[in-house]
Amino acid sequence: MDSKTKVIVLGGGIGGLAASGLLKDKLKQEISVQLIDRKKTFDFPPSYPWLMLGMRKKEQVQKDLDILRKKKKIEVLNDEVLSIDVEGKSVLTTSGGRLSFDYLVIALGVEYSPETIPGFSEHAHHIYDLESALKFKEAVETFDGGTIAIGISRTPFKCPAAPYEVALLLDDYYSKKGIRDKIKFAFFTPEAIPVPAVGPDVGNKVLELLKSRGINYHPKLKVKEIKSGEIFFEDGVEVISYDLLFCVPPHVAPEPVRKAGLTDETGWITVNPSTLETKHDGIYAVGDVASIKTPDGYVPFLPKAGVFAHGQAEVVANNLAIEISGRGGGKAKQKKEWNGQGACFLEVGKGQSAFVKGKFLAKPKPEIEFHMPGKVWHMQKVAFEKYWMHHWF
Repeated sequence: MDSKTKVIVLGGGIGGLAASGLLKDKLKQEISVQLIDRKKTFDFPPSYPWLMLGMRKKEQVQKDLDILRKKKKIEVLNDEVLSIDVEGKSVLTTSGGRLSFDYLVIALGVEYSPETIPGFSEHAHHIYDLESALKFKEAVETFDGGTIAIGISRTPFKCPAAPYEVALLLDDYYSKKGIRDKIKFAFFTPEAIPVPAVGPDVGNKVLELLKSRGINYHPKLKVKEIKSGEIFFEDGVEVISYDLLFCVPPHVAPEPVRKAGLTDETGWITVNPSTLETKHDGIYAVGDVASIKTPDGYVPFLPKAGVFAHGQAEVVANNLAIEISGRGGGKAKQKKEWNGQGACFLEVGKGQSAFVKGKFLAKPKPEIEFHMPGKVWHMQKVAFEKYWMHHWF
């Protein structure tokens, strides 16, 4: 009988990859780690804007998850999670059946629900998964003039800077193509200011970037319906016409998480912000699927971003390693608390990027730094991409 502690990690994105890899590195033969994901590949979302412009190929932003089985001895199951039994400590999958666990790390991210907005699936593009990014790339390459509408359908959504990045990058793309004068941009969002999670000072700097590029900004608009060539909003007044449409799809927690009763009134899994523990013993949630209240922050809840998933996974892996074996492995000798630190890049084109970093759970309010666009930050993002695509594999 196998006496190893069994840890199941649901989701092979940034949070799941970091959690499973670190746990196996720390405990090696003392632990059984099963990583379950419906996909066979790890895809790197921060590179999707570059994919959209043809600056990356599909194979450059993908890694085969099976590499983890060979190099780290992580049991990778390409399977669909059907349900989670929080009391019985088991997970039911399509082909693997019921799998028991001692500890569960939920890193399933989000599901998209375009069907909740009439006309979204028929008319809107986005880059929130790899195949959609490739489809949008084709539309971008063949577009030769008219109005490009770029916007956000609902909040919260992951990678809050991404739609703003798309607008600025497309402005640069069509400028280089020599047809920028044939194109108008309209940006719409239910937010009052751009990227509100980083506060009004930074938000106004992003707004100035949009204005400097001739991108018209339409705040406080929530999409009601999309028809061919027109977007209608819940205010019942404003209508935006378009020839090409990019829109962030509505996000919801994955169905198995909702069915298990793990979500609350926020629609997501509320966790202890310091330890990422849920209300159920031995069950943790990291990344986009988790809901963390910000103390007197600029927005009520922590934004959804891969950098947070990474940091949270490190804390969970460290603390579980200590709990399981009485030590953290390597230099980890004591339990850690997650501190809400994070950073992100905002690509603006012209080989430049802005950079934002901060302590999002700091009191009395978040401590945010904004660095204006420069080539050095663009190169830092390139280095960040290389790190992720090689370090964890």
